Amino acid sequence: MTSARASHRQAAERHPATSGRSRGSSIGVIVSLVVLVAALVAIAITTRRAAPTATTAPEGTTLQPTGEVNAMGVPYVTTPGSASGTAQFGPVRVVGSNYALGRVPLDVAVVPSWTLTNTGDAPVQLGEPVAKVRAGCCPGALKLGSTTLAPGASTTLTFELAMHPGMDGWHDMGVYVPISGQDGALELNVTGDFRD
Repeated sequence: MTSARASHRQAAERHPATSGRSRGSSIGVIVSLVVLVAALVAIAITTRRAAPTATTAPEGTTLQPTGEVNAMGVPYVTTPGSASGTAQFGPVRVVGSNYALGRVPLDVAVVPSWTLTNTGDAPVQLGEPVAKVRAGCCPGALKLGSTTLAPGASTTLTFELAMHPGMDGWHDMGVYVPISGQDGALELNVTGDFRD
């Protein structure tokens, strides 16, 4: 009897020790899993913000990174699409006034541009360009080279666009450039379907 009680007591003493060890290793596994998940999330965030090696638009256009990033940390890629049409307002002409970007991935920056040429015989002053949204949202920065054009001279206007998740979809914007001595403004256009 005594030896049976002793064996039972020894088994009971061993059980709590095993049970405590088991709880300790379970907590260790849970902590390891939490650390692993946190590390994977950090890698995913870092990878998403890194410059892509190449982004392929659905039309088959390969958008190559330029190696630069904008003020928001978004990488610039070669601007897709093409420009068509001609706009003339007063003496200022733009060949390729309607820029169709096509499909553009999110989280990259593209920069459509236009060349404005003074076709007149007197200098012209260009005013501050303004973007107006017809569809979509979030126009970027407009940068105009020279604001004074001698006869026959040209300058470049660029329009940075970068859309993030939540800003995806069809975008249609007009860009208006006032010209000295003219009522109204030169109208340029840009469209694009921003989505992954």
